[in-house]
Amino acid sequence: MEFDVRFYFLDNERQERPILTFLEGLRGSDPVLHKLLVAGLKKIERRERHGPPLTELVDRERGIFELRVGDANIARAFFFFRRGREIVVTNGYVKKRRKVDADELQRARDYKQDWEARFP
Repeated sequence: MEFDVRFYFLDNERQERPILTFLEGLRGSDPVLHKLLVAGLKKIERRERHGPPLTELVDRERGIFELRVGDANIARAFFFFRRGREIVVTNGYVKKRRKVDADELQRARDYKQDWEARFP
């Protein structure tokens, strides 16, 4: 059973999508990580079950998950689930350590709050 994967977009004239901006930059800087992250997004779209090692709940209170791919450098993308088998992917970053970047996680929280306010 598939999920409907959507990319969060800013409520501005251009409707910028932070995850797409990240992916475009990653394609130029690290094509291997780019391919792994795109493949990971396809996997969460197609999987009925989500969980380690591909995904992990990183903010239990707000229901924010992290998709993580790579080895030495790790590409991460935040997402959350919505009713109707919908996944909203917010933002991403590359990290060399295992620890979640607090600023990026806060950005994902803000994006989720904004999305839910605009699309209740």
